[in-house]
Formats: sequence, C-alpha cells, structure tokens
Amino acid sequence: MAFAAHPEFTPPSDENAIIWRYMDLSKFLSVLDKSALFFIRLDRLSEMDPFEGYYTNANLLTDRLRFEDLPEEWKTKGGIKDAETWEILRSSQQQMRQFVKINRAVTFVNSWYCQQHESAAMWSQYLRSGEGIAIQSSYRRLVESLQNYTEYNVQIGLVKYLNYERQAIPSGNLLSPFIYKRKSFEHEREIRALIWTPEHGKNDLSDPSKNKYRDELGIYVPIDLNILVERVYLSPTSQPWYLELLSSLMKKYNLDGKEIILSDLAKTPIY
Repeated sequence: MAFAAHPEFTPPSDENAIIWRYMDLSKFLSVLDKSALFFIRLDRLSEMDPFEGYYTNANLLTDRLRFEDLPEEWKTKGGIKDAETWEILRSSQQQMRQFVKINRAVTFVNSWYCQQHESAAMWSQYLRSGEGIAIQSSYRRLVESLQNYTEYNVQIGLVKYLNYERQAIPSGNLLSPFIYKRKSFEHEREIRALIWTPEHGKNDLSDPSKNKYRDELGIYVPIDLNILVERVYLSPTSQPWYLELLSSLMKKYNLDGKEIILSDLAKTPIY
C-alpha cells in the first residue's frame, strides 16, 4: 500500500474527517478519465506562494546569532557547549536548507480542504468560471483509494500554519518545510498528500539534469474513484443543464450511484 505514516504528517483526529477538492469541469474530467489525482511539483506552487517549501525568516535569523547571543535554554537543550559546536550546528542547518531547496523539484503534492462544511472562499478561489464541482471525500477514503498505488510512498497530513517572522520550522527532517505554510493561508485548512520521488534511489538528485521529472509539471497517481468519491457538489451558480451533464458523466464512468448535490450556498433565505 502506498500510504505511509510519517512523524511530520499529522492526520485529522477523526479518520472520517470530511475533505473537499474544488475544481472546474476540465479538471474533474481529467480525474474521471485517468482515474487519477494530479500531484503538482512543489516548486511550481511558488507562483501562488513564494514561501512554499522554504524555511521561515525566523530560521534564518537564528543562523545569524553568535554563540554568545544564544539563550541559555537553547544551549542546554541543544547540547551547544561552545562557539565551535554552534558553528558546526549552524553550518549543518544551512546545508539542510540548500538540500530542501533542491528537493522542491522532486517533491509532488495534492491538496484538499479539510472541514465539515463546504467553503464559499474555496469556490471563489478555485473556479475560473461560475461552473465547477467539489469532490467530497474523507481522510480515510483518500488513504484507502491509494491502496493499489505502489510506485512511491504517499504521506498525508494536515498543513501547519506559522508566523514566518517569529516562528521557526523544525530542522530535523527534510520534509518538514513541505508541510508548513504561512498564517495568511490558514483559511485553506489544507490536508496535503505528498510524494518524495528520490526515496530508495528512485530519482537521482546528484544533478538537476538527472531528475526524471525536470520537464514535468506534475505526476498522475492512480486511485480507486469509487472509494475516493463520496459525493459531488455543484457550485452555487450552476445552471440546470450542468446537473444533467454531470449526471451523464458520472454514469459513463460508473459513478452513477454517487449523490450529486447543489451547493448549500445556492439556497435562498426564508422570511
């Protein structure tokens, strides 16, 4: 099974926690046609968030401290006995940051919104037109839908949000920066599925030209649609014909047993 637990990836407290994937019709058609989820290359997300996959400003500030400036608590906790030990540790942290930066090009993610109810903000953010859908699933369903995928391990966990000026990302694990984002993105309530392709020597990091995904925007990961999809929601502005079209598509791909629901946001107030 592809899903693999990881210490940096925190699952929801309830394995049946509801998750949502908002998309326009063309992307939904791709999911149906390929029976796969698209995992985008992490460094390509910098167009939306330039801090994606990087350490925080607080991490950088720590590196600028002299041994004499370190709080006594840090020295005791980190076993930093003298300036030489601190220089070795600081150099190691700098090397780790550079290694993480390189790994952004060989790491791929697929993101979901984790919340009990649908989100008006997510409809607005992910739909270019008034027509679109949201797949409603759950954490458990997402994990189980990947059961036949064996090419890479898939880690899944809740994104953690920090103040990048005041809070540092733990530097002990290569994947740590890939599961953190700035506080300004906290409304996304993201749960992230992640693939790191160099695992077990499957992708070469020694030279950028040897990265077999260097020219790829992302990779498609096969999933079991019947397990993944619990319901499909129509966007609040969908026209009647859109429901007919979606029903036909769902039937064609053997998902006609799945419920199609018009977004609650389309309801009118009662006086």
